[in-house]
Amino acid sequence: METIYSYVSSVVLAFIAYKIPKKIKPYEIYATSLFSTLFGLLVDSLLETKYRLYLLDKPGIQIPPLVAQVVFYAATNVIILNSFPYHKSTKRKIVYIFCFTLLAVAFEFISYKFKFIKYNEWKIGYSALCYPFLIYLLVIHFRFFQWLVKRTKSS
Repeated sequence: METIYSYVSSVVLAFIAYKIPKKIKPYEIYATSLFSTLFGLLVDSLLETKYRLYLLDKPGIQIPPLVAQVVFYAATNVIILNSFPYHKSTKRKIVYIFCFTLLAVAFEFISYKFKFIKYNEWKIGYSALCYPFLIYLLVIHFRFFQWLVKRTKSS
């Protein structure tokens, strides 16, 4: 059941990421998706393997959860960065981050119900506290990458 859930949710998220109107350039999508995927896998490896706070699917490296993680992180990155209200008020940005945090927590709760994620010491409330910072980290990384590209072009 976990394997089916991981593949179905991966296809759904990838489809949404594919269909969402793109406001950022393909090379920005590539760079930020690579960052979010590597960062997500690193954090999951530390929290899951080293500290055993939770478990994805079964112990050890499993292909279905690994594929799901890569797709989840890359697709979520595309969705967040293409729909982020960059030129809106700070209040609007905070509301966006809060709403996306609620979506992420709901997605994690569904993943928990389908037994894709199993908690040991971790609690979903910890995720709810972490998601706003992770979402903002994606935006900061995106802005940093844009700055690097602009700086390189002007040199």
